[in-house]
Amino acid sequence: MSQRFDTLILGQGLAGSALAWQLIEAGQRVCVVDDGHLSASSRVAAGLINPLAGMRFNRRPQLDDWLGASDRWYSDLQHRLQRRFLHACPMLRLFRSPEQQRFYDRIAEDTANRDLLGERFDRDLCPGPVSAPYGGFVQHRTGYVDMPQLLQQLRRWLTQHGALHEYALDYREIEPAADGVAAAGLRADRLVFCDGARVRLNPWFDWLPLAPDKGEILNLQIADRQLRYIVNAAHWLVPVANGEIRLGATHDHQSIDDRPSWGGRQVLLRGLEQLLPGAQSRVVAHKAGLRPATQDRYPLLGRHPQFPCLWVCNGFGARGALTIPWYTQCLAEHLVRASPLPVEADIRRCK
Repeated sequence: MSQRFDTLILGQGLAGSALAWQLIEAGQRVCVVDDGHLSASSRVAAGLINPLAGMRFNRRPQLDDWLGASDRWYSDLQHRLQRRFLHACPMLRLFRSPEQQRFYDRIAEDTANRDLLGERFDRDLCPGPVSAPYGGFVQHRTGYVDMPQLLQQLRRWLTQHGALHEYALDYREIEPAADGVAAAGLRADRLVFCDGARVRLNPWFDWLPLAPDKGEILNLQIADRQLRYIVNAAHWLVPVANGEIRLGATHDHQSIDDRPSWGGRQVLLRGLEQLLPGAQSRVVAHKAGLRPATQDRYPLLGRHPQFPCLWVCNGFGARGALTIPWYTQCLAEHLVRASPLPVEADIRRCK
């Protein structure tokens, strides 16, 4: 008789990998079914850690949980896998209008933001070689995760634990039943869909309020412009470990595909000219992915209302590198110890 697992996970993007890690560490028998990242947006994600996202620099109520869990998990990965994945780097937040300066004044009054806010600067005193016509401020507890390296190492770790099944699973092959689920020749008590933007085609969870968001990024070589900061304005610049600079990202809610486009490339290069006027750059790589964003910008965790063996862990959008460690920890504790799910992420809010 073939081995029966506690949990099957569909998708070895960041969410599926993190959930598998949490469950295996808790003693669960886990198998991740993955098609070689053919449909994973994580493989092209910038992996930005940005606690105060958006035009208004909003601080979500869950931020302390997100930061604490991400710090612990990436540190644990570095210790266990002997590689560094999270690269801490301060961020220059460039104001895009006088109104944004007022948003900064508002968040600066909140003492909870004290450890996130550094020096504020005027247009002529920007500490980086970028154009900042309205000035800006330095933000702390920011950085980026080397997502391709992380997923590669976690894939190796899963293989070593006998927890990876490389297979392009069709939804029609999944057979839920009262006593568990069968898929890809495997059986388990439950199956968790970490299938990213594909969930919109998932016959059990296509009713969830997903708002797919296509994003494109460029890897550049830029002469004579050394960056010591991540730069975040209308577009962002990330200095990565190999000396290249990553430029992103576009947001396209109309094109539901993951193909790089000429239009996206031109949008990004125009954004580069605004940030680094006159910079001489060479495009090294152009990538695109489909972010599994949601309408309320909170993820989707929970059990199907009619099929108790089917679960979902999805909808992390552009903030996955920051939020996935916390929410996969919560889901793992829910599956193993019946701890409550965070109400903001529970799919029961979507009924």
